Order: sequence, then C-alpha cells, then structure tokens
Amino acid sequence: MNAVGIIAEYNPLHRGHEYHIRKSRGCGESNAVISVISANFVQRGMPALADKGLRAAMALSCGADLVLELPVAFSSHNAGVFADAAVDILAATGVVSHISFGMETPDLPALSALADLLNEEPPFFKDSLKKFLSEGFSFVQSRSMALDLVVPGALRLLKSPNNNLALAYVKRVREKNYGVVPLAVERVGRGFHDEKSQPVHGDGGNAAVASAAAIRSLMRGGEWELGCSMTPDPCADLLRAAKSCGRLVSDSERLWRAVKQALLRAGPNGLREISEMGEGLENRMAAAAWRSESFDSFVDACVTRRYTKGRIQRHCAHLLIGLGHDESRAFQRSGPAYIRVLGANGTGRRLLSLMRDAASLPVISKASAPKGSRGVSDIAARMMEIEHRATELWETLTDRPEIRSEARRVPLMFEGAAFTAGKGHGL
Repeated sequence: MNAVGIIAEYNPLHRGHEYHIRKSRGCGESNAVISVISANFVQRGMPALADKGLRAAMALSCGADLVLELPVAFSSHNAGVFADAAVDILAATGVVSHISFGMETPDLPALSALADLLNEEPPFFKDSLKKFLSEGFSFVQSRSMALDLVVPGALRLLKSPNNNLALAYVKRVREKNYGVVPLAVERVGRGFHDEKSQPVHGDGGNAAVASAAAIRSLMRGGEWELGCSMTPDPCADLLRAAKSCGRLVSDSERLWRAVKQALLRAGPNGLREISEMGEGLENRMAAAAWRSESFDSFVDACVTRRYTKGRIQRHCAHLLIGLGHDESRAFQRSGPAYIRVLGANGTGRRLLSLMRDAASLPVISKASAPKGSRGVSDIAARMMEIEHRATELWETLTDRPEIRSEARRVPLMFEGAAFTAGKGHGL
C-alpha cells in the first residue's frame, strides 16, 4: 500500500480542499491519502477556528484515510520551518510515495530549479538576498527578488503563498533526497488570503469554492450559515455542532486580552528571547501594546515592509506558548521527534499497521509521555509539553473550555459515516 501525502490546515476544510483530496487519490501508484494538519495554532500565527480533533474529523469525512499532527512548535512558524517539518513527518511514515500540493501555477520543472538554487545558495544569489534585506524588504520578498535575478519569472511565480509553500515542500524533498514524488494540483477558487465572500465556481462549475480566509471572514461578520454553505456538507455539520457546544475560536477580543497581558508582562527584554525575533522589533511591539485597542490595530501598528502581518502574528503565538529562540532552533535542527496520530479510517488503520515496521520515528496516539519515558527523547518530551500548553491556551479562547483536553485526546476512528472514538470537539 502506497499513500499520497497532503500538508494542510483545514481551517476550515472547504470545497477546494475536498477537490484536492479527490484529485490526489490515485496519483501515481498511491491508493490512500495521509493528511498532516496543523496543531491548534496555525502557520499564520493565529489560533485555529476549530481544534485539531474537529479538523481531523473534517479530513476523514472528506476522503483522507489517516490524519497526522504537525506539532505546534512547527505549525505556527514561517513557511520554511512549517514545510520542512511536515515533509519530514510524511517521509518518516515509510509509506508515502507522493506528496501532493495545490498551486495557482503548477510548474514543477520551474519549482525544482528554484529549489535546487535555494539548496545550493550560489554566491550571486546570497549577495543579492543580503542586498534586498538591507533595503528593508521582508525575507520572503527579498528571496523572491534574488531568485528572479537568476531565474527570470521567479518573482511572478512566487507571488502566491501556495506557490511559495510548494517551493518549500519541493526544496525539502530534494535537500533530503526523500524517495517521494512531488505532485502539483491546480488550485481552484479564491486566492489563499482572499477574504471576499463572492464564491467562485470550480470543479465542473457546480460547486462554490471560497478560501478558508473568506469563510472565516463571513463567520466573524455574522454570516455564519453562508460561511458553512461554502464547506462540504459533513464539515458544515461538524462546524454547526462545534458552534452549538461553544467549541470554536472566533472572538478576537479574548485573543487580544491574552496577547496584551503577555506583551506587557514580557516587555522588550522578554520579547527579545522569543523565537526568530528581529532586532528592534521587540521595542516596536512593546510600544504598540500600550496604545492599541484591539489585536488587529496592534498588528497593523507593528507591520512594516520588512515585518509582515504573518510574522507579527507568529511572534504573538510564540509569546503565548513560550517558544523561545534557542529552543525553537533546537527543534528545527532535530526535526519532529514523533508521528502523532489524530484519526484514521479502516484504510488508515492498515497504514498504521505497516508503519510499525516502516516508520523511522515513533508513532504515538497520545502526546502525554513524560521526560525519561521509555522510547521518548528529551526533545520529544519537550515538544509534547509545549503541545499541552498551546492546547490549554487555545481552550481559554473558546466559550466552553475543556480542561486538560490534550491529556485526554485519543485518535478518532472513522467508520462509514460515524466516529467511534474521541471526546469533545463538537462530535
């Protein structure tokens, strides 16, 4: 049995994601789908709308066979760290033959050439990158402009966040010489950050396809049912159940209270220790905390040409979960220390059986092993501790927090149209 791997957030899962799962199944010689999904804080640095258990349920309801966790130490990080860890997890399963990702412009030859250039880092590219960074551009923009000087057209290709993530996936595959084949699926629907509510028709013209950002924007704006209508029916049902149980995070006021308290307590000196903090940015963030009235106004006050919205939000997430710079770099050097199972169907359970012999990392069902436990490294135990803290913080942002939910979380088992394991999560 060979599986195709998908890296996603499903925040929430929409029809474009469902289309991607369907198109990916059967690619090459694969006959199963494994999804690696973000933990409770996602790549843009925000708490997920729904917890990872409910998002795993969405994935299983829409065609995934096995759902694995991308630990929060990697999921709420820049694109490079996010992609490296997710690809490492898929490769470590030992059963993934292909990695499938969405792109606005599916051009694997160009992507492979750019990935090799990034892995080689020739002197002209490195000098150009330093030049653009010194002029105040963000790292992503500087890198794209430096690549464009070597490979004309790179800047245009990398304007899309999805294409940037695709580049990061291919770069990791080629850097590590993983024996998996990259597959590009043309993306349908609105752009990654497009929050317009007008749906776009794709996949035969009979299904409204809107981005996750658009759906979240509708829900925040009070158009809850319209947002739900842009997700597959099983996902809409799961979201409605979670909402009725108070198990979603949609109140930015709660988030701002938590972030502001942490900012004021840390001050510039404390912020300086946060993962990937840029020199001088800690002063800007500390000052903005005093004069901002909301999370959005705080982020806007901190954003510059060099420091993007996503980066500011990720710093806030790292501050909340206590992810320091040295520890974050240690995690990046080691990579994921385990494979955490969030859910599976019958096919997924057969994959797990194969992974007992094929996987190169420990396969776990609960992130609750204390430091020193048999087979659990110190760094794995530390990742689990941070996972527990992040989940507990996520819970405080809901209407009805579940205390110590991470300690009690077990994988969801999907049978036909029903889940036979897992508590809470609006199921």
